[in-house]
Amino acid sequence: MDHDLGWWVRIALDGWRCRTGPHYRRIAEGIADAVERRLVDAEDRLPAERPLADALGVSRGTLVRAYGELADAGLVERRQGAGTFVRPRPASTRAPVEDAASALLRRRLARDGSAGREEIIDLSLSVPAGVDHLPPFDGGILPRDLRGHGLHPAGLPALRAALATHLTTRLHLPTTADQLIVTSGARHALSLVLAALAPSGMITGCPTGPGLVSAVRGNRPVAVPVDPFGIDAQAVRRLAVGTPVVYVDSAAHDPTGAVLSASRRDSLLATVRRGGALLVEDLARAGLELGEEGEPVIPLAARDDSVIAVGSLSAMFCAGLRVGWIRAPERLRDVLLLLRSGGDPGPGVPAELIAARLLGAAGPAWQDGLRDSLRDRRDLLLALLERRLPAWRAEIPRAGLSAWVSLPVVDSESFAHLAARYGVIVAPGATACVDGRHHHGIRLSFAESPRTLESAVDRLTAAWEEHSRRLAVGR
Repeated sequence: MDHDLGWWVRIALDGWRCRTGPHYRRIAEGIADAVERRLVDAEDRLPAERPLADALGVSRGTLVRAYGELADAGLVERRQGAGTFVRPRPASTRAPVEDAASALLRRRLARDGSAGREEIIDLSLSVPAGVDHLPPFDGGILPRDLRGHGLHPAGLPALRAALATHLTTRLHLPTTADQLIVTSGARHALSLVLAALAPSGMITGCPTGPGLVSAVRGNRPVAVPVDPFGIDAQAVRRLAVGTPVVYVDSAAHDPTGAVLSASRRDSLLATVRRGGALLVEDLARAGLELGEEGEPVIPLAARDDSVIAVGSLSAMFCAGLRVGWIRAPERLRDVLLLLRSGGDPGPGVPAELIAARLLGAAGPAWQDGLRDSLRDRRDLLLALLERRLPAWRAEIPRAGLSAWVSLPVVDSESFAHLAARYGVIVAPGATACVDGRHHHGIRLSFAESPRTLESAVDRLTAAWEEHSRRLAVGR
């Protein structure tokens, strides 16, 4: 390649022909990588189309289309008579260019905007892959359902009643409708709780869910280890003095799928009672236990009214509903309602009505079938990984919809980027880490169909073989 084109261009487009897809997309991906890796700065000028096309051995039209892809993605801008320049990030954007969460979002956006998006397998989200699993229900929104203005400070009464029944009878958390506030998902619920408490610090397990990483970033999180028995309760006890909030996802830890053991439940409750810290319990994946024991997992909030419980219906039904909830002590209710009314008022009435009907239709037999299906898919994914990728170490999730896998590499972000080129999107460890110790991991959803999981592992195997070759030659 012509040395006059610039050092970063040579690095960015080295091996571009080894990428997948049309030539223009391979070139665009190479330049986009350079932007993400900060090899090129804002306002830097890209090479003129004809010299770069000649150097790469492609037509000028191919370069025009590649630059067009970058412009459509908002990475570059064309200035009449001046050339093509890297666009600066908006001043309001706080995330750095190399932030793993923003890089994952960019990969998912590329999937949504590509012509072949049906061929991309997304294992980065710990939610159902479709709606085929939903129980039969009346999904029509009739005019008589929309009486009044529909603006209820705590959420639609019919939904709060259905949620109260669900929490009481299926999650073993006695609840009344008046105790609940409807939110736009679990992250919105947690954000409202943190805004109401205004904590000077909080304790959380690590790794943790990608949503929590973004929600707690401004609350000085202190990380403690998580193992197959859940969050390390002894570490919490040592750190709880002077830390006002302890966060735990007791029913199904995200991303490891660990269920908090009985002894650790006792220890956590004793710690917060003795030290005065508030316990926030995330029940977003409660009810999705995958063990054969059949023993219900009793929420911590059922044993202590001071525990603030949050959750959503995304893991059980559909993430697109954007329906979550808060169950908080009465002394916090008014503050939470004021914060909710002053910001995001929660989901719209149609989504709340659909959620209420789904809760009414999802009986015990349906829930048992959902757990059986998820257990079979979990076992299939783990067996495929053990056979095809023996160097990977997968923890066995006891609940939820995803597995945490440790790779024999220092940082999984580069592999995640390569896997996307092979048609599989995974969540790298940096998106689930608040203390920098878990960047070697990836989170894989097993909510997809068995056939899709088999195809995903085929692609991940091919991507890992290329990644291993690159590591071997120092690329």
